[in-house]
Amino acid sequence: MGNARYYIGHFDLTNILALGGNGVDLFFVISGFCMYYFYAAKHKFSYRDFYRFLVKRWVRLSPAFYTATVVYLLIRIFISQDINVNAASLFTSVFYLNSIFPRDTAASHFWTLGVEWQFYLVIPFLLIYQNRIGFKKIFVIIFGLLFLVAIVSVLVIRNRFDLITDQIFFRGIEFGCGTVAGRLLLINNIAYFKSRALWLLTFIVITYAGRVMISNPVLSLSANYNNLFKLSGFTLMGAGFSGILYLAVTSAKWLNLILGNILFKTMGKISYSFYLWHPLVIPVVNHYTLIYMPFAKGITAPVLSTCISAIILYPISILSYNMLEKPFLSVGNLTTK
Repeated sequence: MGNARYYIGHFDLTNILALGGNGVDLFFVISGFCMYYFYAAKHKFSYRDFYRFLVKRWVRLSPAFYTATVVYLLIRIFISQDINVNAASLFTSVFYLNSIFPRDTAASHFWTLGVEWQFYLVIPFLLIYQNRIGFKKIFVIIFGLLFLVAIVSVLVIRNRFDLITDQIFFRGIEFGCGTVAGRLLLINNIAYFKSRALWLLTFIVITYAGRVMISNPVLSLSANYNNLFKLSGFTLMGAGFSGILYLAVTSAKWLNLILGNILFKTMGKISYSFYLWHPLVIPVVNHYTLIYMPFAKGITAPVLSTCISAIILYPISILSYNMLEKPFLSVGNLTTK
């Protein structure tokens, strides 16, 4: 939105401080946390639960997602006059292949749901085998293997195929960090975090270190192996965000004070619909904010645009939740996302 740039040497400080785009990384951590905590807390997971787990996740996510897919495709056909929309665009979304075939996705942000579904194919094995060989061993086997595949892919493919960074073997460490936070909460192990303020500061520093690793100045240091910097950044952000998440959910008093009001509770409930529809609203609001609000300069523009977008999206997301999500929550005793 035309924000001023602030350079320290070759590093653009504005770019390094721009954490907004890393909400995706936080989302992956939270997803790993929720999927492990809620399913591991219920009962011992078995192979018989594998199919039921996938069906539950599909029923939970698909009605709203398929509706959004059709809307985005219609907009691209009739408003944007996009001639690239075809049967493949619908096929990609039906089977959640958005991260694998980004050119055929109905909307660019849907790649995250593709990675989410890849994680759904992984997490059952952690839930099953933790009861047989222990959490630590199966965690190292699964997420260590994913991490190894990521490193090998960078060394072999180098920088010729950037699509690999949006797959489970690159992002798996973020989901894995979330499962660790869920594990610690499940066994109620808070002995490691007695100095909470110091730990919070540490995790914030780790998170920002990860953000620096994926900034353009750092990625430009290597033409062939910059994806290794991305992998390092995802790992650090996963560790930092999971630590912050764990400290947050174990600090019930202040967390409830800040987030326990009806506004934020509702926001949490409708967050999936918020995610689905936000690209329809935010670009339009951004455009008109710059045109009709000339006083919005510097940091004021994105802050104002974000607030206006949230106000517009709130009722839209409530409607979407009540029509496309809530009716399906009770199917098979589903837990909410």
